[in-house]
Parts: sequence; structure tokens; C-alpha cells
Amino acid sequence: MSRLPSHLQKLPLNKLAIPGSHNSFSYSLDPHSQVAPDQSREIHAVVHMFGAPGRDVIYRWSMTQNLTAEQQLNSGIRYFDIRISRESSSGKVCFIHGLYGADVIPCLEDIKKFLDNHPKEVVILDFNHLYEMGTEHHSSLLHTITEIFGSKLCPYLNMECLTLEMMWGSELQVIILYHNEIVSDNPFFWPGSSIGSPYVNTSDIPQLLSFLDKHKKENDAKERFFCWQGVLTPSAQTIISHFAKSLKEVLAGKLAPFFVTWVKNGKSVNCKHGIFMMDFVEMADFIPSVIDLNY
Repeated sequence: MSRLPSHLQKLPLNKLAIPGSHNSFSYSLDPHSQVAPDQSREIHAVVHMFGAPGRDVIYRWSMTQNLTAEQQLNSGIRYFDIRISRESSSGKVCFIHGLYGADVIPCLEDIKKFLDNHPKEVVILDFNHLYEMGTEHHSSLLHTITEIFGSKLCPYLNMECLTLEMMWGSELQVIILYHNEIVSDNPFFWPGSSIGSPYVNTSDIPQLLSFLDKHKKENDAKERFFCWQGVLTPSAQTIISHFAKSLKEVLAGKLAPFFVTWVKNGKSVNCKHGIFMMDFVEMADFIPSVIDLNY
């Protein structure tokens, strides 16, 4: 964001094109962990029955990113899609997607280090799926986030005021979206209603692109962010039919060039702002294609 021309620095952030990653921290999933609470009872039963081979299947179909958070940041990702759960045995809050991943806190500290070294970069951290957490767990995590980012945290503002020019002038670098009502009285966290992120549960590329086309007018809302999800979701039949393969091989790798073409076409159909996210963000020149929408 630091390289954007001066006229874009005066626009609200939701009028810029921002590269994002889907299930941003799934690169950290532990293939030997327990099944995470975002999975159905049936999946838990299957893994209980088959053990390690069952977890291996979940791992291959749940990992959506290869790049670490630091690598994503250095590549240009500025929106992080975050799913977390408290791990019952350790009490730690961990990233999840099918299985448990890394402890959240060290990863946030890594993001803080990047921001310290790049004072004109801004990130959006969207905590949108929160499992196995009571009020005290949320409060503890929010307190820790506040301690880590401190004065970098951008308070909940009118979107029209949220420009790079304003954030740089105030030395603000972090916007935290937190999808739980506990933040309603905390001015430094943005509620889940601050972002629209329509999702279609499909493994079919034409159906996904048609769905995105139907939502083109929604990203004109002045008061919130909007996220374009270039993401395919495997059905049980998809996984069974490609049992020895992975999400990247069967779905994400095939979608990437089509989604990136759709992104590029946004320039000609007035659909060139918002957050754009997909799996395996290093594929198909996704990140530079999103950034180019700003020019």
C-alpha cells in the first residue's frame, strides 16, 4: 500500500483493491492433531474410526495456503482470513481448518514485526470463525491483541474517514475485524458487520464465477468492506472421487487462472475495488493482478 499513488491515498480503504488469502494460516495445520471443531460429527467419527489415514485426507483437503504469514506479507497480501479455536488440552488459541494449526499469538507477533519494519503498510485481520471460546477467552485474546499491536490499532471509524493518508498521519496500521458481540463496547475492534463476504458452496468453476457476477453491485456499499471469495469448496463426493489427491490439485489449481482472469476483467466492468482472496495466493499472478486494479 505504501507505493500507491497520492490520489489513492485519499480514498477510503474499501475503494482500493486489496489482495487477501483464504484461510490464511492453514499452512500451519498439524497433520497429527485432533480434528478441529469446525468439522461435522460425521468427519469426527470417520477419523475416530480410521485414525492417521483419516487425518491425512483432512489435511490434504484443508490446507489452502503454502506461504507463511511472513511470506504472504512480503508478497503483498494485506487481508488475512482467520479461523480459530481454543485447544482444550493446552488452553491455547490456535488457527484451525479441519485440523488444528499454530498458536495464534506468535503469528500475530510476526505480523507486528513486519509492520514495525514497514511503517506505511496496513493489514486487515478478519477473525471470522471463532470456536470453543467463552467470554473470558475472547476477553483474554482481545487483551493480548491490544498488547501486541498497541497504538497501531485503528479504532472503529466511519469508512469515509478511513484513508491511507489518515492512517499514516496517525501511525495506524492494523484493522481488526472480530465477529463476536463482545467487541460492541470496544472502540479498537471492528464488528463483523463491517465486511460483506458472500459465499457459495460449490466445486464448480462456472457456478462460482456466475455467483460473483451477481454480487457486483454489493461492493458499492460505502460503510463496509467487501470481500470477493475466489474459492471452491469440495463436496464429500469430490473428495471420495479424488481420495489420494488434494484441494490444490483438484480444485484450487484449476480455479486460479479463471479467477485471476475474472479479477482482471473487473477493470472493464467497474468491479475493481474490494478485498480479493483465494487459495494458494502464489498461483496465476494473483497478487500483482489485484494490485494492478488500483492503477
